Amino acid sequence: MHALKKSNQIRTYRFCSILFAFLSLWPLTVFSEDVKGIEIDYINGVMNGDVYTIDARILYDFGTEARKALDHGIALQIDIEFRVIKRRQWLWDKTITSKVLSYRLEHHPLSGHYLVTNLIDGSRRQFQRLESALNYLGTIKNYSLVSRGFLLPNNVYIARIRALLNIQELPAPLRPLAYVSSKWRLASPWHEWIIQL
Repeated sequence: MHALKKSNQIRTYRFCSILFAFLSLWPLTVFSEDVKGIEIDYINGVMNGDVYTIDARILYDFGTEARKALDHGIALQIDIEFRVIKRRQWLWDKTITSKVLSYRLEHHPLSGHYLVTNLIDGSRRQFQRLESALNYLGTIKNYSLVSRGFLLPNNVYIARIRALLNIQELPAPLRPLAYVSSKWRLASPWHEWIIQL
């Protein structure tokens, strides 16, 4: 009985030692990369007739892992999310509209070209360089965000935008790594401003 208790203590000690070693290496293995990112560089919203439209500039700076995956033929999906929120004094804020622009970015190793597909309307653009494709992805012109009819006078409305790499659209074998690694968590913070009616 005494030997069994001692054996269990040794196993517990070994397990704790291995767990401690793993946890001490975790930041080095998972978070130690040139993590780049996505940044909202510029945003301008104006009322064009009865529609509130925006122009925006988004900077994409992918890290080594995302670029490597792209070069090996793995498509990346970029989502640009928009929200219009009505501020309320006594209740939770109310979402007036929520929209997503989705693009698929692919690299064709044989031609060396990069292909950007708009997943909303199916249109495609081809680029010789990744930087050109990312520049195209980062340029939003005259995007219709919300109609004036949804924006009542004497209320405060907040517009929000963010851009991110959609991890859920990665191939299944890559997803578990992407969920735990900061190398793959590429997203801008929400950028918000007050809509001027």
